[in-house]
Amino acid sequence: TLNMNDGSILIGEIIKQEKNILKFKTSYAGTIDINWNQVKSFQTDKSTTIMLRNKELIETQQVNVIAGGITQIKKEGDVWRTAFQSKDVAYINPDPWRLGNGYKKSGNFNISIKSQNGNTDKDEFEYDGRLQFRSLKDRYTFTATLENDTSSNEQTADNWILHNKYDYFAQSKRYYGMVLTFERDRFTDLNLRTTLGPHTGYQFYETKNLNLRTEGGIVKVYEDRIDNDDQKYLAFNWYMNYDQFLFSGLTQFYHEQRGLWDFEKSDKITINSWTGLRFPLKYGIVASAELELEYDSQPQSAVDTTDSTVRMKLGYTW
Repeated sequence: TLNMNDGSILIGEIIKQEKNILKFKTSYAGTIDINWNQVKSFQTDKSTTIMLRNKELIETQQVNVIAGGITQIKKEGDVWRTAFQSKDVAYINPDPWRLGNGYKKSGNFNISIKSQNGNTDKDEFEYDGRLQFRSLKDRYTFTATLENDTSSNEQTADNWILHNKYDYFAQSKRYYGMVLTFERDRFTDLNLRTTLGPHTGYQFYETKNLNLRTEGGIVKVYEDRIDNDDQKYLAFNWYMNYDQFLFSGLTQFYHEQRGLWDFEKSDKITINSWTGLRFPLKYGIVASAELELEYDSQPQSAVDTTDSTVRMKLGYTW
């Protein structure tokens, strides 16, 4: 039973609360989102777990917010006791991984296909996907992209990237890890670029509605060239990943960037970035509009320094 500040009473089931939004399941309107600041008190028929911002866990069946945001709690048969400030509640019924139990699994897969026949025969196939396992202390992330294009029966694009990362959270937001990346782009003379090394990062935000992390480190880069000489060098590697839901969850803006700065040739920089908008549909299906930029300050042969691609994608997320 929820008692709201405006005097209304809601009957249902508390699913969870995260970042000030309480998900409440009702028999008449399904699951609804309620601003936690609008809840005056609640009573449950079974114990509810509350996690505070300082990671303290509290088990209770009744919560009552009194003057100044001070919150009292009690279980059945107990007396009321003052426990915390309402603003200090981070989660109610947090996901098991936040309690140190197992991994949260998430991911997505997208596809973009274009076929043109007539005066020009052109086929474009592009795929990308991500799989992530997150526990309280560490995170595994596997990302893959593949592009294969043909025009008039001649191949015009043949590139792919496999990006693998492990992160260990020494603190709630600061982490350390390793990165291993394989990249091929035959039409820029790159048979295989292998990147391996450590990094340190900071997780500024990690919620359903907002995510932001940045990281950097020193890596060893091996480049197997098709026609030109192979290269081997140390580089500064940086990475940024940002996404945020806008317009009440109707649209998600995202930007992902990876870069390498050669220590031996300070004017050699390579950058890959993906920026776009996702539009959630139903049942996990997502439509996307994306701009991909690829920059190489010292390209091989007659290849341009910058390559841009605009694409529309259809995918599935979980």
